[in-house]
Amino acid sequence: MNKILILFCVLMTGIGAYAQSALSASGGNSSGNGGTACYTIGQMFYSANVGTSGQISEGVQQAYEIYDVTEVQNPLSANISLSAFPNPTNDFLTLHIDGNYISGLDCTMYDISGKEIMQQQIDSSETSIDMQSLSPATYFVRITKEKNEVKTFKIVKN
Repeated sequence: MNKILILFCVLMTGIGAYAQSALSASGGNSSGNGGTACYTIGQMFYSANVGTSGQISEGVQQAYEIYDVTEVQNPLSANISLSAFPNPTNDFLTLHIDGNYISGLDCTMYDISGKEIMQQQIDSSETSIDMQSLSPATYFVRITKEKNEVKTFKIVKN
């Protein structure tokens, strides 16, 4: 049985032109009121292709999500509007603040494990955060006022 499986894999990889494919133990599609999702279980191999403008892992389902992690409901958050863009980003992240309560705001960035990467005070309605030296990953940017959380953003660095 193993010889047949190996022969099948060799023949499939030698075909040349093919769409994204994966040899997996199981998988399927699932749908409901919230949308549709595709999934695979037990993926055995994939192909990684790297170019000058980015990379793609062929045969791997890659999620794309952007959302605000938290927004604490307190009197301050009712009077202030925060946004972070562009997300995903390559070089710089801009924090835009609408409201009268800019003084006393702090920005702290954490990596996915919770390690603090940087901290700075916010002193204007637009603050630029340099992310050029950071590795491509997911980061969390937490905005606080007097050590009380106002909002946390999930940021993707390409």
